[in-house]
Amino acid sequence: MSGIGAYAAYLPAYTLADNRLDATEPARPGGPSRSVASFDEDTVTMAVEALRYLPAGRQLLLATTSAPYEAKTSAGIVHEALGLDPGVAAADLRGHRSGATALDLVTATGAAAALADVRTTRPGAPDELAQGDAAAAFVGGTGAAVLLGRAAHTAEILERWRLPGERHDRVWDERFTAEILAEAGLAATRRALAEAGLDAVDHVVVSSSNARAAAALRKRLRGSGDDAALERATGFTGAAHPGLLLADALDRAEPGQTILLLSATEGADAFVFRVADGVRSARRGPAVRERLADRQTVGYGRYLRWRGLLDVQGPARPAAPAPASPPMYRRAGWKYRLEGSQCGACGRITTPPSRVCASCGIAGEFAEEGNAKVSLRDRTARVVSVTRDHLTTMPESDVAIVVADVDGGGRLTAYATDTPPGEVTVGMALTPTFRRLWSTDGIHNYFWKLRPAKDYTDGQ
Repeated sequence: MSGIGAYAAYLPAYTLADNRLDATEPARPGGPSRSVASFDEDTVTMAVEALRYLPAGRQLLLATTSAPYEAKTSAGIVHEALGLDPGVAAADLRGHRSGATALDLVTATGAAAALADVRTTRPGAPDELAQGDAAAAFVGGTGAAVLLGRAAHTAEILERWRLPGERHDRVWDERFTAEILAEAGLAATRRALAEAGLDAVDHVVVSSSNARAAAALRKRLRGSGDDAALERATGFTGAAHPGLLLADALDRAEPGQTILLLSATEGADAFVFRVADGVRSARRGPAVRERLADRQTVGYGRYLRWRGLLDVQGPARPAAPAPASPPMYRRAGWKYRLEGSQCGACGRITTPPSRVCASCGIAGEFAEEGNAKVSLRDRTARVVSVTRDHLTTMPESDVAIVVADVDGGGRLTAYATDTPPGEVTVGMALTPTFRRLWSTDGIHNYFWKLRPAKDYTDGQ
């Protein structure tokens, strides 16, 4: 048998519900909203968040339409941040259909995959609030769900595309492409259900880059509409969308029930799953709806600054220097895995790692093989000092820089994120999160920031 062994989903901390530039009245309640990645997030950082609590697979895949690099393998950065064994291969999958392809490889080969996307449109575009940012992650196995049937239908159609160097998708008239995608989706569904030996399922989940096609397929397949309600709150999240909707369905389904996942993009991919008895323990991290309820509203002007769609005057200070390849490679343990060094004499942890213990001053007591390296990325840190930077080169008016003591040893100096700088206080509990600090000379500088620790009722 093949299927899904464990899964997780990640929604950024922000949501955008109003994209009016000349708004004079409050937005009408109940309208659509989109999930918004912060200025320091991209597909790599969201993939790390989704994958960080999942077991390693035989291979690491990153499915996206908005990778931070064109020629460089972005999955390699995720691999390093997760601290995976070098024997685990890492590869990128690109395009709107890559999310379904990643799920296919997860169930067929036992790979681990992150489906992540950051969606950007031109300001004021009709579908601006209908696009969103998210990530979902899966690893092969049968702990969460068993695959009963799988079918695909390929249709070469000019529906949604982007040329090299462009930021925004081009979209053909959805009235023309909707019927083609709906027919492809129904064809794939019939064959997947036949392979599974079923006439109907308990849960229908439809993901499509074409909103008309999605609505038509949900109606034809008699879906409950729960997937549409989630999409109205997050927007269509690109390559991540089939994974996000599947994760939500697994959150709500009972063991023994069946799920039809249909992704209609450049054709269609249909999966039929039976929910396993271990589905609750297979979820790593909070449920999708818990993350949905724990978001902050972001203003439209702030969103435009984050995306670089509104050119504003920054502080009169030079840009941050670009990182260089040799030190990034030599210090990968600290930069990507947040590793400190533990003293062989007194047991204290030094950050950044050093041959000289910051506590007892003894040198040469660190094992070079790695057993004296301790990762701090999954520990809680408590603020001992806060400084606010009002001359930051980031697209924010000010940011908080904190010094925090890590539970179990070690001290971090880092930016705080996902919280207003004025709300960061001494004693506050924070947890590390992998983020992009800045980009200079075509090089993205990744490191760990600290965000408020969340007390979810279930999961990590």
